[in-house]
Amino acid sequence: MISTQSVLVFKGENSQFDELMPVIEGSNASYQLVKTFDEARAAIAERVPAVLLMDLLVDGRDATDFLNELKSEGLSNQIVSVIFSDRKEKYVEVAALNAGADDFRVKPVNKRVFGSRLQTWLRQSACRSLTKPSSRAIGEVILDYEKFLAIVNNEPIDLQRKEFEIISLLVSKPRKVFSREEIIESLWSNQENVRERTIDVHIRNLRTKIGPRHIKTYKGIGYSYDVR
Repeated sequence: MISTQSVLVFKGENSQFDELMPVIEGSNASYQLVKTFDEARAAIAERVPAVLLMDLLVDGRDATDFLNELKSEGLSNQIVSVIFSDRKEKYVEVAALNAGADDFRVKPVNKRVFGSRLQTWLRQSACRSLTKPSSRAIGEVILDYEKFLAIVNNEPIDLQRKEFEIISLLVSKPRKVFSREEIIESLWSNQENVRERTIDVHIRNLRTKIGPRHIKTYKGIGYSYDVR
């Protein structure tokens, strides 16, 4: 069962969650605190959370290991996952995002900012739960929302999380031109750190993986998915 207003807190090393717990309690979302991989697995088996908050180091392992487990089980696209770390190096953040995290926050986190972010993450989860069937066919491309991949001419193609989210957004309204600003606002909670150039790179990767035929560029405006 998926709850659109539940939070799973996976507490690890050098955690700030004890300090942030009153903010979670005040959000009107239900929550559960776990400290081991087994406890986290059991909690998700019983109730898939809307939001997963994790320290970078949990139960003696990297949080990305757990994100990879969720992806292999087809759950990563159902949960808004956020990693918290006292590491400020950009490569650490990039590795977390590439593993499937929706957001990455450097500790210590301001309580008021955290409260605002939490509401954003909960809204994102609610939107996900309302919008997607298990799969959708658009021309020769099939998007599998459970396995988080595209199927082109019966060939499965793995996509990075943001690649999948971008193509899903484009096909949600075929022929609509989405500006880069719209794409960023729709898919990134930490918008101030996302450049428009990032969208161009993801689009280029999508064209390489699924083909350039249907993804159209409108110079100076944005992109659309055209099935004609």
